[in-house]
Formats: sequence, C-alpha cells, structure tokens
Amino acid sequence: MSLREKKKIETKNKIFEVSGRLFKEKGFENTTIDEITKEAEIGKGTFFNYFPTKEALLLYFAEKKDELTYSLIESETAKSIHTKDKIKNLLVFLAESYERDKELTKLMIFEYIKYKRGTGLKFGEDQSRRNRLSRILHDFLGNGVKKGEVREGIDVKTAAETLTAVYFQSVMVWLWSESDYSISEDISGKIDLVFEGIGS
Repeated sequence: MSLREKKKIETKNKIFEVSGRLFKEKGFENTTIDEITKEAEIGKGTFFNYFPTKEALLLYFAEKKDELTYSLIESETAKSIHTKDKIKNLLVFLAESYERDKELTKLMIFEYIKYKRGTGLKFGEDQSRRNRLSRILHDFLGNGVKKGEVREGIDVKTAAETLTAVYFQSVMVWLWSESDYSISEDISGKIDLVFEGIGS
C-alpha cells in the first residue's frame, strides 16, 4: 500500500471517529459537517471527497461492521472446532463489538433505519445484511451436518434463519432496553438453547 493510500484510509477513519464522538455527544441531527471538519482538522472539500452527505457516515458504519464480520468468518472457518463453537464465537464476538459502545451503536443503528425509511424503504425491507449472515450460518450448519455435529435431517435453511432471527432480535431488544445486561452472554445462552434442539 502506498503512502498516499495509507493517508486516505487514515483520513477517512479520522472523520468517522470524530463524527462518531460528536454524534454521541450531541446527537446525529444536531451535529453539523462544519463541526466534524473542524474537529477532524480537514477542509469541507476533503470531507465530501470521502462522504457525499452526513448520512453516508451511517452507511460506512454498516460497512465497517461487515468488514469485521468477514474477518471473523475467515478466522472461524479455518478453525477445526465444533460447529456450535464456530457459530457461538462469531455471534458472541459481533455482540461484544456492539457492547463496547452501546450508546453509539444504538445511535448509528437507529439513525441508519431512519435514513433508510427516508429513502423510501420500509422497515425490514432492507434485508441484505440479515440474509448474508443467514447464508454464513447456513454454510456452518451444512458442514456441521456432514461432520455429524448437527442432527441429520434438520432443515438447515430454517435453522440458519432461526439463529439469524434470534441474533438480530436479541440485539434490537438489548439496544432498546434500559437494563444493563450483557448482550454477548445473552446471545451465548440462546445459542446453547437452540443447539439443544438441532445438535447431534
């Protein structure tokens, strides 16, 4: 990677980090691009080179989560461990990444949903990330059946969709909840429960 490319990545990440902090402190609507560029010590033109709108930062947040997911998938796929542990490691690690900053995660996710509604998409209509996770879990479970770690004859598609629904529903309930509990521990316990039914 060239020095110029490294600089571009550093600048983009700096904009994202500064905007995330300001969104958390002031709220998404109350944070201006002028404030972001001033804190990041860049010009407005530089900001627009990376993000055409303030809302585009929300899409970048989702992309960063995707990058984390794929790096975890590669790591877990390479491990010679039980299917249940592969699935648990992936979902628990993702939950822990949300847990590290619940308020910022909540702000980003809910603003992203609001942004999607504003573009004409109804809530739940943008299913790409949900479907992607379901396909990943489907592959894990399919391999688990072959290795005898998942009950033979199980509907792998339904099992993958169930795990996906459990994960996303649990995260949304946790984000709305005022109770201080661990989402990663909650997810871990639910995976154990699901595997009581589908495990071999």
